[in-house]
Amino acid sequence: MKFDQLRLTCGPFAQSENNAAAFCHNLFLAHAIAECAQRLHKAQTEYEDAVLRKDDVVVQQKREELEIYRSSLQLTAYMFDEVDKIST
Repeated sequence: MKFDQLRLTCGPFAQSENNAAAFCHNLFLAHAIAECAQRLHKAQTEYEDAVLRKDDVVVQQKREELEIYRSSLQLTAYMFDEVDKIST
């Protein structure tokens, strides 16, 4: 017998399974947000240093990196908002 055949669809254990799945999704997305925020902060610091050094190549690279991290944060926030609407 496979584990998939034992899925519960009602009752307190089914609710516990749903709660555990939602917790895992929330934990994963919270970790993604935290990691992205840390990388954004590091890129911002490197960008400011490059501006002070007047290193145009690094300034452009860091500007693009900052945009990527901001977009990633925005996407992850949308996913975090939508996770409650996803059935597992």
